[in-house]
Amino acid sequence: MKKILLLASIVALFASCSSKPKLELEVNISNNDSFKDKMFIVSQKIEGKVVYSDTIKIKKDNFLLKIPYEGPGLLNISIPEAKIRNVMLASEKGKINLDFDGVKSYISGTPLNDRLQAYYLESDSVSLLFSNLESELALIKDTKQFTSKMEEEFAQRRKKLLIENTDRIVAFIKENIDNPIGEYYFSIYYITFIPERKMELNSFASEKLKKEFRIQ
Repeated sequence: MKKILLLASIVALFASCSSKPKLELEVNISNNDSFKDKMFIVSQKIEGKVVYSDTIKIKKDNFLLKIPYEGPGLLNISIPEAKIRNVMLASEKGKINLDFDGVKSYISGTPLNDRLQAYYLESDSVSLLFSNLESELALIKDTKQFTSKMEEEFAQRRKKLLIENTDRIVAFIKENIDNPIGEYYFSIYYITFIPERKMELNSFASEKLKKEFRIQ
């Protein structure tokens, strides 16, 4: 009788584990053979706490991981030996695609991750604009034609670009304030924004965030 009960308990345990919701992470690697035999680390965080982690050795260019879905949160991917650290994805039920082209990563497959990838691409574009502006300024400074008026013009262009980028970040946080992606970026930027921008975030902060940041 005891053996029967033990067997039934084991069967029930396996049944409960298999019935838990999963998310699938499909990884595709191109243009980087150096990833082979490197350790691929994935961790799932909910409200800053790691609820799941796993490490596998990369053996091929395409592989699929089935990860227990513990609720809305974040996935962090690292391949430390290849200097890939903290690629952030949304932990979301469904199939998530993570593509590496060289060392550049792209995510897709679920609504939040599609939205997050669009944000990443926009951030890359803004970084390029800032870089081009600084290169242009450095080039002109090396000539005898550079004037204080030109320096002021560059300062105004930089300020305009900064304001536009901050507008973009605030809009993204507002759009995602009800999910872990929005909460993460709220936490990252709230402490760095000037008071006027903090007031914008305050206007749509959730009760959870208001409590965390002591917002009145």
